[in-house]
Amino acid sequence: ERGLLDSTMVCIASEFGRTPKINGSAGRDHWPKVFSVVLAGGGIKGGIVYGKSNATASEPEEDALNVEDWATTIYNR
Repeated sequence: ERGLLDSTMVCIASEFGRTPKINGSAGRDHWPKVFSVVLAGGGIKGGIVYGKSNATASEPEEDALNVEDWATTIYNR
């Protein structure tokens, strides 16, 4: 209503995902190869999914980005 998202960027991110397979302790380890980032507002064009992982989410498959790539997008806004 007040237009705050026009000038404010919201970022939800993690610099790592979790391993596709369960480890020996019945949990998952850090997995920096595949992770998610959500950007909204602040001039970000909505409705876009960028990049793709393979079927098991273990490896980037298409348009891989790293932490520096999305950080650059944030700092250049």
